[in-house]
Amino acid sequence: MKLKEFIEKFVEKNTLVRLWYKEKSEHRKVIESDKPKMEWDLARGEFKDREVIGVTDILVTGHYSEAVNIVIKKTK
Repeated sequence: MKLKEFIEKFVEKNTLVRLWYKEKSEHRKVIESDKPKMEWDLARGEFKDREVIGVTDILVTGHYSEAVNIVIKKTK
């Protein structure tokens, strides 16, 4: 399922979201920022057509530690 469709179906309005890529033994942030994006911003942005792999729990310290963590497929 594409990120835009996933957000529209499963993520509540005005939710903070972080995007991650799955790597061999860890996850890496897609957007190198401490501040997560709003769900509506990601649904309209450059990653909207990426394939969603899953949702994970990743603890991030500092401000905005709570956010929905969505894992997307990395393009080649």
